[in-house]
Amino acid sequence: MQKIIGLVHTRFSPTGGVENYINKLIPTLLERNWLIHYFTAKIQQPVSAGMIIHKIPVVRGTSVTRMLSFAYGARRAVQRAHLPMVMGFGRSIYQDIYRDGSGCFLDYEKHAGKRFNRLYRRSYLHLERKRYADTRLQRVITVSQMVKDQIQNRYHVPSEKMKVIYSGVDARRLNPELKKRKNEFKMQLKIPEEALTVLFVGNGFERKGLKLLIEAASYLPADLPFVVIIAGRDKRTDHFRNLAMNSGCLERFRFLGYQSQIGDLYGAADLFVLPSFFDPFANVVLEALYSGTPVITTAQVGASEFVRHGINGFILPRPKSDALAEAILEFYATDHKEKMSEEAHRAAAACRWDLHVDDMEGLFLEILEQHRRPQ
Repeated sequence: MQKIIGLVHTRFSPTGGVENYINKLIPTLLERNWLIHYFTAKIQQPVSAGMIIHKIPVVRGTSVTRMLSFAYGARRAVQRAHLPMVMGFGRSIYQDIYRDGSGCFLDYEKHAGKRFNRLYRRSYLHLERKRYADTRLQRVITVSQMVKDQIQNRYHVPSEKMKVIYSGVDARRLNPELKKRKNEFKMQLKIPEEALTVLFVGNGFERKGLKLLIEAASYLPADLPFVVIIAGRDKRTDHFRNLAMNSGCLERFRFLGYQSQIGDLYGAADLFVLPSFFDPFANVVLEALYSGTPVITTAQVGASEFVRHGINGFILPRPKSDALAEAILEFYATDHKEKMSEEAHRAAAACRWDLHVDDMEGLFLEILEQHRRPQ
């Protein structure tokens, strides 16, 4: 069977959440002898051998015109290509398989507290409805049970079309063995050995709940030895630094910006905290757990499905700073930190990247086989 797949996404770029996933998936599929057709509006990085690019023209102007013209332009291009199988991401509306890594628009709007103008809102919802009503669609892959429930509640996609396939962790760069070098990593970061080291990783600090973490830090006892490491980019980093200063706890925070050697930070951390208002999954939670770092997160984060409250971390029912401070204190006071670290890795141990691709490839081959059968 010739293994051919089309991928549809607005950008072919080195940055972005969906883009990071695609940039891991493509080389793995190429290694497994897949021919990849890529339908996109923007090419912002080198194209690998084994890829065929289909450039989609978009109407410049507003975000609405770009969004709609790409969705419909990509549909026309896919129809002309006559590929045996296509998987879409983001705002695509015509594919055999759609991987939903963002959740439903109305759920994002509700939990993230963000409001959009009426035209953008109507346009996005139009594409969402179009996508899930499309007759070509055979499978919807979701990154969490939370996202699956959202789609079924809003669009009533049949259960047999839905499948949760969790993201995968690169076990070559992240593993619990890093904890053996914890003191070394702390020394490099100039963190006292006895200090509770709390790690926050993510871009877009507002939605990820950094303000709540700063407020929680200000509630903690002054004599509690702790340091908070912030890794990630945000245009308003100075704003959050000022929040920490005004809260009287700036000396507790280390704003490191983007970090390529993230494994060292997981190795240094005693506790990982991500109090997001809404996150369809949050790969960093899975990475932290796989690295043996207990996690505090919220029920609005899809990856909280891997957290067992009091066993390998804590789940906050809602993003609240006082509850977060209580959870940090509870973790600090426990004498089972090492056991929690072991349980953290155990929860995520089966989520290696190679196993994730095995699941995805199995689905691809199943769809291809269905297309080969006489109708």
